[in-house]
Amino acid sequence: MRATVMYSAGDVRIENVPDAKIVEPTDAVLRVTYASICGSDWSGWSSA
Repeated sequence: MRATVMYSAGDVRIENVPDAKIVEPTDAVLRVTYASICGSDWSGWSSA
């Protein structure tokens, strides 16, 4: 699956990562249909 990975401020990449899977009985796999970014995340990303 493709995922957005944030390595550091200003270094955000779209990468192929392994599909999520259930390993432990307490695990869950969720489907994200909408996402957003909050102001504190944005300031950390854009400060590079």
